[in-house]
Amino acid sequence: MSWTDDGSGKITISGNQIVCTGKNEKANAIWSTGGSGCWDFKVSGKSGTWLGLCSKDHFGAGYGIKGLFYGGPGNLSDGNSLVTGHWGPKFGDGDVIRMRAEHSGQRTVVSFSKNGAGLGTAFDLQGWGKGESLCPAVSMDSEGQSVTITQIDMPEGSSMEASTIVSPGVEGSWEGRFKLDIAKEGANAWRVSAKVGNNMSCLVQQGQDGKLKSGPVMSTKMMPPPHLQELEREVTGILTSLVSWRRDGDNLVLVHAAGEEKLSAAKGPGPASLDNINWIKN
Repeated sequence: MSWTDDGSGKITISGNQIVCTGKNEKANAIWSTGGSGCWDFKVSGKSGTWLGLCSKDHFGAGYGIKGLFYGGPGNLSDGNSLVTGHWGPKFGDGDVIRMRAEHSGQRTVVSFSKNGAGLGTAFDLQGWGKGESLCPAVSMDSEGQSVTITQIDMPEGSSMEASTIVSPGVEGSWEGRFKLDIAKEGANAWRVSAKVGNNMSCLVQQGQDGKLKSGPVMSTKMMPPPHLQELEREVTGILTSLVSWRRDGDNLVLVHAAGEEKLSAAKGPGPASLDNINWIKN
């Protein structure tokens, strides 16, 4: 069993480990065997790696790859287009991502876990009988990123179910009057993303005094429905004036200039279906 790279010259292979040597250019690799099975991916380097499945017929360089992937900021992708945003947590240096793939007749089910905590089913493709052709595959785009693959015994599907236990800390996905994602961005820094009508994000840093300070809020430019416009302005104000945040049981409390906002742990968007995968539909 071995890795095969995409011929770009941006990946080095050493046994079951691959390392990205390119800078800001997508580089791909595919494992030699697939079908139903379970694999652990030990991830190193900068976050942004994509892990998943691809058939040898749909393997290629750059965005020519087509498959079923989880990664980047925590999204699902079909290799060259977004399938589901904010499906799961972001992962990076030191994390172990487990992928379980089960192909049975006309159905393919792909699930993931992170560091032993189940994330649930990412893809549930019913009515497609080519799942057995899929092999583990990886996409990377930053120098020094690496992935080491280990095949393990097939666990029960229940072991991959999304955990009902809310992790400690503020990182993760939250929801209330609006949706919020918080991802660690470095020492005392977080990337905070909110969704109302538009997607908004900013970098939040914690000073030596313990107070939070937000950078500029970046936003997409769609015109939201009238009933969301006022909420969007309010959320922008919350992000720009964050003072602190804290956990209140399983909830997150944002403390800002105008008061407090309480959010609960998000349940997640659920699995993508066959209709969401462009390269299969087309």
